[in-house]
Amino acid sequence: MKRISAVIVNWNDKETLARCIRSLQQQTHGDIEIIVSDNASSDGSQAMVKEQFHETFLIENPDNLGFGTAVNRGFERASGDYLIFLNNDLEFAPDSFAILVDALESVPGIGAVIPKILYSQKQNAINSLGVNIHCTGIAYPRMLDEPDCDDLAPEEVACGGIFMMRREVYEELGGFDEDLFLYHEDHDLSWRIRLAGWRLLTNPRAVFHHRYHFNKGKMKYYHSEKNRLHLLLKYLELKSLVLLAPPLLLVELAQWAHSLMHGWFFLKLKSYGDLLDLLPRILVKRRRLQSRRAVADREIARLFSSDLQISGVQSLALDFFLNPLLKAYWLWIRRYL
Repeated sequence: MKRISAVIVNWNDKETLARCIRSLQQQTHGDIEIIVSDNASSDGSQAMVKEQFHETFLIENPDNLGFGTAVNRGFERASGDYLIFLNNDLEFAPDSFAILVDALESVPGIGAVIPKILYSQKQNAINSLGVNIHCTGIAYPRMLDEPDCDDLAPEEVACGGIFMMRREVYEELGGFDEDLFLYHEDHDLSWRIRLAGWRLLTNPRAVFHHRYHFNKGKMKYYHSEKNRLHLLLKYLELKSLVLLAPPLLLVELAQWAHSLMHGWFFLKLKSYGDLLDLLPRILVKRRRLQSRRAVADREIARLFSSDLQISGVQSLALDFFLNPLLKAYWLWIRRYL
């Protein structure tokens, strides 16, 4: 039987973490290595794991390293054939990991497989089935708030959210980019999986449950905006960046307006400054990735969404001006990528 290594990232949420570990222990797949990568919690999380979950391996990070770096520390310890990274606010249908493994073993060319995630708080409502990426880099949960149904078919997607991957995929790609700290780490790794020629496939039969709470904090906007531009600079071919300059400028103007209206204007400024500080490192990674890419932007772009949605933002200007304009432009230029 192939071993699964599951890394849970935790920061100051011991009760939620305990529920997640117990749910993992109820999986029908018989060989799951559970690793908790704790980001210097002060609420007793580490003591709780030691006292209640003796077979769980605990990594006590000295500081809050962010999500991606904490996952990397966990996978450095992992011995599994398949790897999955988890938020601590997830629980799982008992057969979900076995279904994900079966999908990876039965479909050639699949580097990672993505479960269906339902809300814990809402009856029969989808939280995500993969992630949609817009051509401007804005990402949002695929099928968000749509009613659950049993006849959803597996589909190839541009991006995961939570996904199980082959160990060789993770090792080939070098894990998570530790410059991102928080938000878009999963999008970043998904993009590299696609660039390397692997596919990402959803499997709606594997069901996770998520205690989801939308974070409207200003720091979320800061990290998301900085990392969105980071990914575009790192992954898009030069021709694509030139063709996408007009919609990128429009979205920047829209984000400026949003930041002014909602009090994160100076964090938007800070995101540019911090991105400039990282630019030499981004360019080094860009040269390496572009020289090794197995798939052109034209192939990746076929899975981009033409519909722009911004989580937590409802706007007539977005719905009736910006979105139709961006959609028309994208449908015109993607043939030239």
